Amino acid sequence: MKLTKHKTEFGIDVLLEENGVEFEIYFAGNLDLYWNIRSKEESDRHSFTITKENGELYRLFETLYNDIENINIFGVDSYTAEEIKELKDRYRNYNLSRYNELFDKDNKTITWHSDETAYDVSNILKIKKEEDSFEIEFSIQPHINGYDRDFNSPNHIPIRFRNSGSMYLPFNYVFMRMYKELIKLDDVSDYGHQMTIDEYQYAKKLINK
Repeated sequence: MKLTKHKTEFGIDVLLEENGVEFEIYFAGNLDLYWNIRSKEESDRHSFTITKENGELYRLFETLYNDIENINIFGVDSYTAEEIKELKDRYRNYNLSRYNELFDKDNKTITWHSDETAYDVSNILKIKKEEDSFEIEFSIQPHINGYDRDFNSPNHIPIRFRNSGSMYLPFNYVFMRMYKELIKLDDVSDYGHQMTIDEYQYAKKLINK
């Protein structure tokens, strides 16, 4: 996998590339966060995989997943244990911020409908936790007459995370927090924290002993 970054007038764009697929995360001029996927293959569904071999990059996706699962929005240091339990119960039992659509504990999946347009026609992002990887899937919903069209093409599917007015507010903060940590990473080709497959399998055996 190749990771590159470049500076814009609005922030830093992060581009991940592997097997001809480009996965881009960036902060735009409208003050919102975007995840995009581009592929030479034409489809209404494209995916990208982050594995444990990707080191710090994998850790950031793991933290993102755990923060949403555990409803760690603003940081646990701000609350007592009793307040944290009450907060989690409110989100789960009353489906605040569409939490039960956002996080599926049984299928270990985060599902985010793009904030670009209406829920029923918006592009969809799924982050599924596997044993040693995160599968990131972008898909397009069929258009329905009477709705504004979402931006997409058979080669390009963007996802918008509004920092104001998101249907999942305040969980957009978790994605922004992950982005701020992501832009601190050096390029994958430079920082040398990646393991080869053999090294990873050997380390895994040691851990499981």
